[in-house]
Amino acid sequence: MTGKKFILLICVSIMLNGCATANNATLQSQTNPTFYQSENKQKSILSIKSALHNDEKNTDLYILLGKEYMRHNNFRDAIDSFNIALSQNPKAFEAFNYRGEAQYLLGSFEQALYDFDMSLTINPFYSDAYYNRAKYYDEINNSKLALGDLDNAIKYNNKNFLAYQMRGKIKQRYKLHADAIQDFDYAISQRPNNITALYYRSLSYHQLGRLHNALDDLNQVLNYDPSLIPALFIRADVLRSLNKIEDAINDYEKILSEERNNARAKKELIKIKRAKRL
Repeated sequence: MTGKKFILLICVSIMLNGCATANNATLQSQTNPTFYQSENKQKSILSIKSALHNDEKNTDLYILLGKEYMRHNNFRDAIDSFNIALSQNPKAFEAFNYRGEAQYLLGSFEQALYDFDMSLTINPFYSDAYYNRAKYYDEINNSKLALGDLDNAIKYNNKNFLAYQMRGKIKQRYKLHADAIQDFDYAISQRPNNITALYYRSLSYHQLGRLHNALDDLNQVLNYDPSLIPALFIRADVLRSLNKIEDAINDYEKILSEERNNARAKKELIKIKRAKRL
């Protein structure tokens, strides 16, 4: 069996473990979901480690192991796996990118930047590394460099919905709402149930006075998560503007059912009820 076929077999095994867990999720959630998640995590990691026992020089397997650790938020073990991959193959641009992502999530931003730079030095067409480096630049409030990297992330992978989404959010901050909506449109076309992009698109629709469009997006967001407070506030404001007062009142009351002491919701509810009586 070739190395690539062996890795494929391990990947399939991990996916099958995940599918089995998903199919039994309803029953398992009634008992101890944390145990089953942990058990599935251990199975997938042990599967890769077993493969490495038979092929310990396989760089791709170390990258796969690191990604599996990251999937379970075990960033330090992920970094250790990527370090081994890079010791075996210093030109493994994916390992640099993923290690940078793990460093970023641990708050080691300068080390993350180094890894993203190295990944792109080796492969200047790698969309994911441009996107990750853009997150770093955005974190330090350098929107110009962030937008440049996002443009490249999209140039080299026009299906990178996260890059579209992030670029839209940056444009939104600069009140470029029409351009932001276009980016959110692309993100949503790639992931129709992308709640984050739907929420941010609703904000731009709201700012442009496209209230019915904003309401449609907010309804989708709140169907997914009925207790999302920021979306409830925006929808209440949109409903007031559309003169749907009772619906707006319902949203403020919903906020207060989630957060009894939310001063802003109390204030807005008093105002809207007072205006209704006039």
